[in-house]
Amino acid sequence: MTCAAISAGVMAAYPSFTDKGEVQAAKTLQEIQEQRKANSEKIADLESKINDIEGDKNYEKQQQEYLNEQIDYIQENIDLLNAELNSISADIETTETNITLLDTDIVNQQTAIDNNIELFKERLCSMYINSNDSAATMVLGSTSFYDMMARVQMINRVAEYDDKLINDILNEIEALNQSKSDLETEKLNLTMKLEEQEKRKEEKTDEIEQLNVKMKDTQYEIERLALEQESLNADKEELEKLNKALDQEEEEMRAAIKRAQEEAQAKYEAEQRKKWEEQQKLLQQQQQAANNNNNNNGGGDTTVPTTPSQPTFIPPAPSASGFSWPCPGFSYISSPFGPRWGRNHNGIDVGDGGIMGGAAVASKSGTVIFVSNNCTHNFAKNYSCGCGGGYGNYIIISHDGTYSTVYAHLSYASVSVGDYVEQGQVIGAIGSTGHSTGAHLHFEVRENGVAQNPMNYVSP
Repeated sequence: MTCAAISAGVMAAYPSFTDKGEVQAAKTLQEIQEQRKANSEKIADLESKINDIEGDKNYEKQQQEYLNEQIDYIQENIDLLNAELNSISADIETTETNITLLDTDIVNQQTAIDNNIELFKERLCSMYINSNDSAATMVLGSTSFYDMMARVQMINRVAEYDDKLINDILNEIEALNQSKSDLETEKLNLTMKLEEQEKRKEEKTDEIEQLNVKMKDTQYEIERLALEQESLNADKEELEKLNKALDQEEEEMRAAIKRAQEEAQAKYEAEQRKKWEEQQKLLQQQQQAANNNNNNNGGGDTTVPTTPSQPTFIPPAPSASGFSWPCPGFSYISSPFGPRWGRNHNGIDVGDGGIMGGAAVASKSGTVIFVSNNCTHNFAKNYSCGCGGGYGNYIIISHDGTYSTVYAHLSYASVSVGDYVEQGQVIGAIGSTGHSTGAHLHFEVRENGVAQNPMNYVSP
């Protein structure tokens, strides 16, 4: 009853078995680790995408900076163009004012010329009317020769002055007209330059508008990337929360396994203590019987028979990993760990001749957490008889909560769930149960529920 109670307690520490004969706890632990690994890969992928998005955002921001620089330079050019336009407009206004002033000067000069021409005409008419006696008057009216010469010289000077006056006025009018023509040409050039600068200003304004459109596009892209990054960060946080929950679940599961192992160890120690006490009691009874016999016979042989010692098994030297070869005396590996028949072979098959009935021993001390011992199809076959999910009769031993070992296709198992077994202890006989084409031992090493290559842990 005590053993049954302890076994029930150990079984309660683990979830139920699957229809394939595997321990649900081990499978669940593996699923937790696989899910956590998949989550970690997704988190790494999300981090990569987030970094890519951050790079894209930085690129768009650099584009914005570049566009802002372009806009600043173009705006500066527009400001310079506006300054040029203002200067040209001012020059045009000044030129128009100068042209207006020249027009006024030309009109005034023309009026002066017209007035002088009228006076000159009047003088010519007077000179013509008086031309018949002018010479005689000039000669007869002179008091002397020198007086006559002075009068003739005066008349010539008046004529020369009139000629010079007319010529100077004509030259001034010609100069004014030339200045007006030059100013009109300058005004035309300034007007053309003004139109050209206005066109350049329009082009620069259009260019700024195009850059502003690009700026809006980059801002939209930055906002879109920010939303995408926010969504990815939310997914990442969700996965990280899930991983934390899985870590907690795994920790609780490991604690349950540890408790089960401690209970199994306590059970084993209690059994050993009980056996020792029974041996001591039997020894005392035998001693008492011997004493009584001696007393009744009046002496004789007083040797006390000893209790036969329990059978022991000396385990082979363990490897550096702490595990030892599971089938002493047999070493031929008929099928290694790795891909086989379109799937992964999760262990190694040891299949020497004469292995049928050979001893399968615990590769490392631990607690038996599962035993399948109901298969009677102990013969070679190229199909699965359906027992133990293809494993036939098999045993799973848990070692320190991290590692577990599997021993499959046994003729029978000689241990029970909850037993604590020592390294090298015989746990069953090798056979050909389950899906087995011949007698062999299928041996697995699992780390946190994930199958590893046994050859990394054991050697013949």
